[in-house]
Amino acid sequence: MALIPEFMHAAYAEAVQQLAQVMADPDGPYGRNPKPGFRRGIDAYKNANFLRALTNAMFGYHDRFGVYPDMVHPKGFNEFIFRHKFFGSIKIPETGNKLRTGQFIPEALRSRLRCPPLIWHADTPQLPRNERIAPGRYYLKANHGSGLFRAIDFPLAASDRAALEALAQTWLKQIYGLQDGEWWYASIPRRIMLEADVCDGKPSVSWNVYVIRGQIGCIELFDKNADPMQVTWLDADFNPDALQMDTLERVKDPVMPADQELMKTAALAIAAPYDFARVDFFIGADGVLYLGEVTFSPSNALSRRPPAMEQRLGALFRGRPTQ
Repeated sequence: MALIPEFMHAAYAEAVQQLAQVMADPDGPYGRNPKPGFRRGIDAYKNANFLRALTNAMFGYHDRFGVYPDMVHPKGFNEFIFRHKFFGSIKIPETGNKLRTGQFIPEALRSRLRCPPLIWHADTPQLPRNERIAPGRYYLKANHGSGLFRAIDFPLAASDRAALEALAQTWLKQIYGLQDGEWWYASIPRRIMLEADVCDGKPSVSWNVYVIRGQIGCIELFDKNADPMQVTWLDADFNPDALQMDTLERVKDPVMPADQELMKTAALAIAAPYDFARVDFFIGADGVLYLGEVTFSPSNALSRRPPAMEQRLGALFRGRPTQ
């Protein structure tokens, strides 16, 4: 344990003990190869790095919830997601890469569902000159991680451009996710991108559809721009769920999808090849439905939910844990 800090020794011991049980399972992930076009954490990490990442993730989970996750016999949603990021099959190279999100949209739905227009992307932090970009609001993003974005307005003042290019440089240097199990982000060639704002400068509300083994577990209406943050959980028929986050306010007066069936159909179709996917949509100022992202590890398995919701979503995985 020379490379493991002393304060993480208990997490290391837990990781070793649970990993031994997973490895001993004759029907577990070590007894099979990933599907073509997919990769797993056990394929992506070298042995020592795998155990180090697993230890980091165990420590972070315990620090968040006060208990270690049971990845051998998971029951709650976060435990299934925790196991999935190390042993589940992750689609490569699309997963996590914002430049490839559109590839998740099935061909039959591409006339009705789209991603926001991509204006520009590059592997350097230098932003395009003002004369090359029409005046207006855009989103500057890195393609390889979560939370790496800024709303910006063209034309850029010289001081704003310098600050944004310095920020973009830090994003390009960042190796995201590798230390605690979200390894797929680190496999993405890092680029800076500029995406059109389709909401006329207004913050968008995200419609996050949790699809678990072909069933919609819940629809999470999420306004992270509100202060304080607002969250409402809906059932598969877009009715308020009996379970809600008592510590958060509900989303006020959301604009409902004009075609709710399209959102449900698209979420189920996009998630169909996977044990789990959270398919995130938002509604543009023109009323058009846009695909925001597809994520397989929401909040890195560290989201707080009422125990009843954790167990209800976890029960949808039923049977053997994800491979």
